[in-house]
Amino acid sequence: MRSTASLLLRAGIVAPMALATAFCLTAPANATAVSVNWSCQGTIFGVSQTSSMTTTVTGTAPASAVHGTAVAITETPGSSSVPSSASGFTVTSISNLKMTFPTPANSTLVSASASGGTVAGTVAISGGNVVLTVPGPIAGGTSFTPPAVTMNVTAGAAGTSITSKYAGTSYSNPGMTMTTNIAFFGGVATACYPNPSPTLTTTTVS
Repeated sequence: MRSTASLLLRAGIVAPMALATAFCLTAPANATAVSVNWSCQGTIFGVSQTSSMTTTVTGTAPASAVHGTAVAITETPGSSSVPSSASGFTVTSISNLKMTFPTPANSTLVSASASGGTVAGTVAISGGNVVLTVPGPIAGGTSFTPPAVTMNVTAGAAGTSITSKYAGTSYSNPGMTMTTNIAFFGGVATACYPNPSPTLTTTTVS
């Protein structure tokens, strides 16, 4: 059973998500590509297995902002692929893909929205976090780009930077979750967190 669970878990985490861009209304923008390593865990038949994957994201952020001014931070996913099969199992689709972004440090969250991408998604604010949900299903064997998430914030204290990161510190407190649907077996729930969690954007506040 452990061998079967391990194979199904690998099938359940092969569709990576990506993140990150930011810009401000009051300063020129700069762009930086960031790699994020994800530690993932899935459970099937009561057996938990772990794995890891890496995504690449591009962050765009202003070099500076003034205390109390509006700053727009946009987290922009890159393209991902859903396999049609993994370890001999047929992947029919992925669904209920969620990415969580905490309010950037040294800022106050005002609103959030989603735009673009090749699949539909929505955002909601919950407990100071912005959660992007892509309900899917996204068929196995296809590529997709999730929507970008824009967080409108107010710059905080002067002398302290605004920084954005993925949410997530553990399997029980993930920054990304999804369900991978396997033919004849149903859905495999997977929880991932960035390990380590890199800074995606930095803006100096004056």
